[in-house]
Amino acid sequence: MPITKSKHVAWTDVVKPTEEDLTHLKKKFGLHPLLVQELRMPSSRTRVEARDGYLYFIYYFPIYDTTEGTSSRTEVDVIVTKDELVSVHYDRFVNIFEDADLHDAKDSLELTYRFLKQILTFEERQLRHIREKVEGVGKELFKNQERKVLEKINYLKRDISEYRMVVRLQEPILHSLLLKGGVFWGNQDVEIYLADLMGEQAKIASQLEDCRETIADFDGTNTQIMNLKTNAVMRTLTSLSLLTFPSMVFLALFTTGARGTPIVDLSYGFWIIAGVLAIAIISLAVYFKKKDWL
Repeated sequence: MPITKSKHVAWTDVVKPTEEDLTHLKKKFGLHPLLVQELRMPSSRTRVEARDGYLYFIYYFPIYDTTEGTSSRTEVDVIVTKDELVSVHYDRFVNIFEDADLHDAKDSLELTYRFLKQILTFEERQLRHIREKVEGVGKELFKNQERKVLEKINYLKRDISEYRMVVRLQEPILHSLLLKGGVFWGNQDVEIYLADLMGEQAKIASQLEDCRETIADFDGTNTQIMNLKTNAVMRTLTSLSLLTFPSMVFLALFTTGARGTPIVDLSYGFWIIAGVLAIAIISLAVYFKKKDWL
């Protein structure tokens, strides 16, 4: 249970809390038994609660999984008193705070602001991989790689949707924190700090929406290209069928063996039939070419 202390406030970080950790937190802050039970494992919903002497809230944020190639939801539970902040989480994300300036906060309000601001800054940095992939898809359009582009677009849609789903959960948390935090801290700076956090969150949500709209446009363009190529292939196959079908019917008439079949008994009958077929096929081919069907 690492504890970082400054002159005015302390930050305690708990990773995968043990029974000893939970017992210590319960005694130190007078936590409700139901809250202690909730700290044992990740929660299914977010909320903000103001209790006697402390403020408790659950915050979600996305972390990109390089193995799966998508973003997963990460939870951190936060307990805030007037002079301390306790973060409880179930995944290691120490690297998020390696370059964070959390050591000289003047009170728990400023520490909470810096803590959440660092998470939002991390989220915005992680958006880079989505933006780069979207730009990469744009560069691959019109390069005869429609199937490859389609696969990338589908993966990107999933990644953007999952990232966006987590980011959208942050808005009601920050809004509730603004309302209940104002009562808890009783400080006029609460609105300034938390309004800034809401602005940062809105900026991330806006960037995600831009990525979502852009990839949707690319998907539409790629689909149109695929449809044009499919239509061209179908048109060519149809034209070839029109070229060969009459010839097959014509030949079938001369292979029935019926009495009185013309030409077949002539000495040059084969070449006459072959010539007629050649002239007919060439004529149809020229006609189809003029109509741009071939």
